[in-house]
Amino acid sequence: MSFRTVAPLEVSSGQGVSGAFSGVLSDKIVLAGGCNFPHASAAEGGEKVFYDQIFVLDGNTWKNAGRLPRPLAYGACVTTRSGVLCLGGFDGRKAYADVGLLQWEEKERRCVYRQLPPMPEERYNGTAAWGNDGYVYVAGGTDGSGKLLRTCHRMNLSAKNPTWEALPPLPVEGLIQPTSVVQNGATGALFLVLGGFEDAALGTSRMGFVLDIRQMCWRKTSPMVSSAKEIALVGASAVASGSQFVICFGGVDKEIFEKALRREWGEDYLKHPEDWYRFRKHVLVYNTITDAWTEGEASPLLARAGASVVPFNGEWVVVNGESKPGIRSTAVTAVKMSSSAEFGWLNQVVLVAYLLGMVALGYYFMKRENGADDFFKGGGRIPWWAAGISIYATMLSAITYMAYPAKAFATDWTYYPMLVTILLVSFPVIHYYLPFFRRLQVTSAYEYLEQRFNTTIRLMASALFIVFMVARMALVLYLPSLALTAVTGIDIYICIVLMAVITILYCTMGGVEAVVWGDVVQGFILVGGAVLAVIYLVVGTEGGVSGFWTIATADDKFRLFDWSLSYKSATFWVIIIGGMANNLISYTSDQTVIQRYLTTKDEKAARRSILMNGVMSVFVSIVFFVIGAGLYTYFKTHPAEMDFTMTKNDIIFPFYIMSKLPAGVAGLLIAAIFSATMSTISSNINSVATAFSIDFYKRYRPSADSRKLLFCARTSSLVAGFVGMLIALLMATWDIISLLDFFQEILGLLSSGLGGLFLMGIFFPRIGGKAALWGFLSGVCAVFLTKYFTEASFLLYGAIGLVVSVMVALLISFVLKEARPADGLTWKTLRTDA
Repeated sequence: MSFRTVAPLEVSSGQGVSGAFSGVLSDKIVLAGGCNFPHASAAEGGEKVFYDQIFVLDGNTWKNAGRLPRPLAYGACVTTRSGVLCLGGFDGRKAYADVGLLQWEEKERRCVYRQLPPMPEERYNGTAAWGNDGYVYVAGGTDGSGKLLRTCHRMNLSAKNPTWEALPPLPVEGLIQPTSVVQNGATGALFLVLGGFEDAALGTSRMGFVLDIRQMCWRKTSPMVSSAKEIALVGASAVASGSQFVICFGGVDKEIFEKALRREWGEDYLKHPEDWYRFRKHVLVYNTITDAWTEGEASPLLARAGASVVPFNGEWVVVNGESKPGIRSTAVTAVKMSSSAEFGWLNQVVLVAYLLGMVALGYYFMKRENGADDFFKGGGRIPWWAAGISIYATMLSAITYMAYPAKAFATDWTYYPMLVTILLVSFPVIHYYLPFFRRLQVTSAYEYLEQRFNTTIRLMASALFIVFMVARMALVLYLPSLALTAVTGIDIYICIVLMAVITILYCTMGGVEAVVWGDVVQGFILVGGAVLAVIYLVVGTEGGVSGFWTIATADDKFRLFDWSLSYKSATFWVIIIGGMANNLISYTSDQTVIQRYLTTKDEKAARRSILMNGVMSVFVSIVFFVIGAGLYTYFKTHPAEMDFTMTKNDIIFPFYIMSKLPAGVAGLLIAAIFSATMSTISSNINSVATAFSIDFYKRYRPSADSRKLLFCARTSSLVAGFVGMLIALLMATWDIISLLDFFQEILGLLSSGLGGLFLMGIFFPRIGGKAALWGFLSGVCAVFLTKYFTEASFLLYGAIGLVVSVMVALLISFVLKEARPADGLTWKTLRTDA
């Protein structure tokens, strides 16, 4: 954290103001209103003066830029997309409910004030915060008679006719001079009201209050402490930082202020030097996920109460405020919080050794290749256990390698049952689907669709798969690279290009055999690195194993089931239905996975590989959720060790790796994240090459020999890999809060129709090609309509797409009379043949 002095703001008689409105207009900091004692100090009985002037910081100079409708102070303010909102306030005689929007008029180089609907009651000494949902939230304070206000309200400024709506009241009788902020929590946005005081008898608030905006219910924070001592947040200002932190600046000393409330200091209270009042010099940091408070760095420049704090150009600018009761400072201080990371030479050696090993692996298998069949199917030489590990490593991308621990860190284990559904889905896959792919001697899964329906369905499905895989490649390259860049300091473009080029090299050279054995090596690195991380996290938690277990169980981090009936969030039934549908789609229509079924020597070995993947998903994946719980307990007991600027929760695991693990060990775990990315990318590249070569090239060039087919496969591997890499390089401006949620959403949106086609083909003999096409299109439309017009959880997209596509196709099949499929193309006739 660094501090620098900005041009001071003197309003009158060598003083600044406190209790002012402030924010950002265009590229300028604005400060309006406020009050001070210009003629004589408060200790000398001076009169408090209220102001209506508006100042802007233009460059390095404060300029007068207009006036408020009246002199005001002690109101609340927020910076919105439209301007700076000023709410309520007091003029020394009367409180107001007025709401006005300050906007910058470029032509006249001044601020204009636009009246908005007033608040439901007069309010001052309260607080307000702005959320990304377009709402302004207000709470606390008093009315004109001095009565405490419990009421809380919000207004949607993006509405055509903004109106105020009531929120659940504060859990206490009211709070005077609290501070507030809207920040992300574990599952959504929170409105946090921190500090303040009720009256002289009760003293300052010991904790904050948090409104879950989605659930509309309040809860308390843990007690506000610093160095094991309770503190007060009165006259403080709070700002959001990163994805889960609240930074609090300034404020009074709890002990001195509470004695002042009880009038224990007598008439001399206002006559002491500044240091006696002990205004806070340290920033105070609250973590919305771990519910932990910690003390940040200190500066005498921050020891002010009632100051305005404005986020501006990557800094927080602290303007004016009291340096002691009754004395307004003219100081303006810019505070910058940043973090830096160095990868280190030992970590680089470990990572480079891994990458070179992957290239050598591809070269080795290139020498063993004897034609196109080896490239696509590995000549049937792959052992069942290697195929099983390959499926597991392929489906466990770096997104999930980072996102499952991040999700468990932020919430609990409610996503874990989704992994159990992989094992459950294995049994119908083995019994009903696998025989088709093995006994029909297909290389591409979509060959079956032509035999069952028609050429159009096959080509459409294969083309959609190719598009989905290229998009998936780009996501799987970009998102982990974004996280790795943040914590290692390696440039994001280097991360993307390095992973992409190495993967393209070894999978293009060695075909599916290099991909599978690469997956095996990467699978061991993935799991071994994860186990190592668990050991470090649990041992590093305060209290060791016992502390880890006690904290995690007390905070419900091992909760597996949410039994509510909501369809909007990850409840148990949403997880099960969504997990079954999404995994059924992946394991029955994804060429990446189906290709593994064809690499083993026989159907029995393929069955065992599918079961092995299911068992690994259930048992090995537990370690990723333990990592999440370990990250929670470690950082709850070591809150000061977090990066308070962390912009995404998904960075938490790689951040821990780089900042807390020894050199070499950190390199191994970063190599594990590279492994997770490359195992998925290599499989995607090979499956795209297979789909294009078999479904398009060979379909229209049936006379092409093995050598030409192999050349086509390698060329399409290169093209697919580089296109995916280029798209990943273009994604650098995206803003995604949760990688896991985003990835599952894309999976449901783009792939449910494919799963529906295979479901129709195998189980519904009466559905023909035309009905299947209409069903497919209906399913895709249903998923997009669900996303944009309902609040249904993204986890249900796959299930909705499957059900709608099959039901529509089945209904249409009663209208369109089409020829029945040949024997051996539905599960009943295949079982008879078998």
